[in-house]
Amino acid sequence: MLRGSLLARLVPPLAAFKLAMGLAAFVVTYDGAAGRDPTFPYVFYGLFSAAFGATAALLLLGGGKDRRSLALGGFFLVTATAWSNGPLSLFLKAHRDASLFSVANALEVNAFMPWFLWRFVRDFPQPSVSLPVRRRIQTAVRVSAAAGLILFFLNLLLFTLRNVSGMPEDALRLLTWFTPKRGEGSFYTVTLGLTAAAFGLLLWKARAARGDDQRRVRVFLELLAIAMGPMVAEVVMELFVPGYEAHLVSRPQEHLATVVLTMLPALSLPLTVPYAVLVHRVLDVRLIARRALQYLLARYSVLAVVAVPLGALIAYFYGRRSDSLATLFSGPGVLFLLSVTAIGAAGLRYRRTLLDVIDRRFFREQYDARQILTLLVDRIRSIKDSASLANLITREIDLALHLEGIALLVLDPRSGMLADPRNRARKLDASSSLALIASNTSDPLEVDLENPQSPLLKLPERDRHWLVDSGFRLIVPILARDGSLLGLMGLGEKKSGLPFLREDRELLHAIASSGAWVLELEHERPLPPFWQVPPGPPPEPAPASPTMPTMPAIAELARECPNCGALHPSYTVFCSSCSRRLEPSRVPYVLPGKFRFEHRIGEGGMGIVYQGSDLALGRPVAIKTLRRVSPEDAMRLRREARTAAAVSHPHLAPVFGMETWQGTPMLVMELLEGGTLAQRVFREGLPEVETVELGIAMADALGQLHAADILHRDLKPSNIGYTRDGVPKLMDFGIARVIFELRDEEGLEDWDEDDTEVAVWPAGGEPGADPRQRFVGTLSYLSPEAVRGEPADASFDLWGLCVVLYECLLGRKVFSGTNAQIVERIRSGRVPDFAQVCPGRAPALADFFRDALHRTPSRRPATAHDLRRRLETVRQSL
Repeated sequence: MLRGSLLARLVPPLAAFKLAMGLAAFVVTYDGAAGRDPTFPYVFYGLFSAAFGATAALLLLGGGKDRRSLALGGFFLVTATAWSNGPLSLFLKAHRDASLFSVANALEVNAFMPWFLWRFVRDFPQPSVSLPVRRRIQTAVRVSAAAGLILFFLNLLLFTLRNVSGMPEDALRLLTWFTPKRGEGSFYTVTLGLTAAAFGLLLWKARAARGDDQRRVRVFLELLAIAMGPMVAEVVMELFVPGYEAHLVSRPQEHLATVVLTMLPALSLPLTVPYAVLVHRVLDVRLIARRALQYLLARYSVLAVVAVPLGALIAYFYGRRSDSLATLFSGPGVLFLLSVTAIGAAGLRYRRTLLDVIDRRFFREQYDARQILTLLVDRIRSIKDSASLANLITREIDLALHLEGIALLVLDPRSGMLADPRNRARKLDASSSLALIASNTSDPLEVDLENPQSPLLKLPERDRHWLVDSGFRLIVPILARDGSLLGLMGLGEKKSGLPFLREDRELLHAIASSGAWVLELEHERPLPPFWQVPPGPPPEPAPASPTMPTMPAIAELARECPNCGALHPSYTVFCSSCSRRLEPSRVPYVLPGKFRFEHRIGEGGMGIVYQGSDLALGRPVAIKTLRRVSPEDAMRLRREARTAAAVSHPHLAPVFGMETWQGTPMLVMELLEGGTLAQRVFREGLPEVETVELGIAMADALGQLHAADILHRDLKPSNIGYTRDGVPKLMDFGIARVIFELRDEEGLEDWDEDDTEVAVWPAGGEPGADPRQRFVGTLSYLSPEAVRGEPADASFDLWGLCVVLYECLLGRKVFSGTNAQIVERIRSGRVPDFAQVCPGRAPALADFFRDALHRTPSRRPATAHDLRRRLETVRQSL
């Protein structure tokens, strides 16, 4: 069977082709077919094709990489093609030589309706289900894919045998049983049966959602039920209820009223689905709301004003190609021709004005960005020096595009370095390979080290580290008239997460050209010899913007006190607190423009943790340094940290971002001044009520993570911290998997048991096996499924949390001994009985741990919500 990813790439283009041909056939056949069937309005074929197609376009073009949006969009797209069969069949009866329309009619892509819907149900709503349920859903996805392929190819085979080989209809009777004919055959029995089962499971899964998620899911399902429920019910009754269709046929007026009343609500889909997505944030709001509406509606709606009338004219003349000119331009068709021509001409004449009006009314941000950058090109000409140029360009471009960071680097002819006049970015050697690539192109360079086609992958590691450390996603070269490099503009990612548009690149290129004029004039001014430079302090740097204070551009290694952990500038010799001689640290004292490192506060399996200060916002932060990685891996970590930073919950320690310095990743988090759970558990343990309340808080936090498709995968006492007020918060979420993968590539021989991952072998494996068979997580907190090498899911985190709660009451580790002994105990499910090791505790706790740490997965909590509910029951008994 075809792989799902291949199927997902092939089916939508085929469906779009059939939908386009079906709409063209509808326009051509409308005059002849409208009104012939007194029980069904022919106009519905065109309206429903357009409604479902528009909804599919919104989800497919705006959904980005959101699998739920792509699956739901594919479902609406293939459903839209079902409305193309009627017009295509009528068209082919009158034009049997239309080969393209024949092929389109043979493509029964609506056979994949169940497959797309099952893929959507698998990922929506997002709260995880138990492993057995996930396996059953995945089986249903495969079954629906197989059924769709079989029905699709059988219909294609029927078309080939009927039209190519000319076989008689009697010989094809068996194959016609699989065609989408109303009232007979197995096509709709299979597709609608599987689709109905998917809708049933969707309703069952929706009950697991909680809080705002429950409200969003409920609104989405209600809108979907209102829009499609009556139509689906009517179609199912006609197909499967004996005598229903005959009853309606005998009463044409009643039949017509039933069809109209049940199907009209479905025409609201282009409004109801965007409402659920944009207002209630059911799916990926940022991509759909910003990308789809801005780049689809604003741009393509104007193009449609021109393209649709043109297509209608072509279809009109093609359908009446045998008529005389007098017939073509007489009768009711004249009004149609005049209207379509007027609309098309107006759209062609005023398309730019329409685009500006739409941008100003609905998409003010992009319109303002265009205006700001266009005016900036003219304002640059009044600048006299590079420092003022850097302040103007960075301020205005950031105001227009809302970037995470921006810097202008200018060539210093004396040192041969590209430096930031504002002292906020690391210098770059003008003779480096990166500078050479930039000087050989006038177009902006996209920084994507994860793209195997990127020319920047050939750069030396030092230059790639410079790109990652700077956080640039776009490099705009500033070239002189002779082609030499005068400077660079480095732009970070947009805060909206949107890509740089072609319009953005063109405007940035124009800004760079204007800036080159200023820098060339500055370089043409003769520099005085050094003996003529008057003595005195260096000139004052250009004033900085109020949001970013000025600071040194060169990040040098700090000096660290081995006794108290305090960090000092590189020139300091003795600690100001304890007078000890300082030693070189692993981090800089100041990360230019971002953070200052102040004090070492701890070491863990993942790295060293420092207390620092956010120089831009003035808040204390915790900065965890990880092991040095390649530039490509540093970008992967930065992306994972961005994903984790988007999740917010009162019991999740906020991730502020990921920085890198010369290949060393630095995770920036909230500073938790109350210490970790590990420091409390193994010193004095926790009371019963506090333990259960901790479990409720952590289960709620895990539910939020799992709803965002993030697994912690390293839940243990040292990853739960406390604020100064005693609020527990879960730390280090979202990056454990990447850290494991990076260490796995280098080998794990030098990592001890308290690291993110340890030597754990699948069932039947032996110590010394391939390191790639090892798993993510700290050994003592791995679930039996993790030890057996099963795919990671939410149950891994739930098991780890239950082990942590057990240890909070026990005061020591649940699983002890050698690594091999621990592995065998976990794999066999030999968890110490809580009632025996803690005889004085409440019986409700013993019952809870007996189920929560049972060797059989079905006995355990299936989701974080289920775990929270069980803990709340225990809390009531205490």
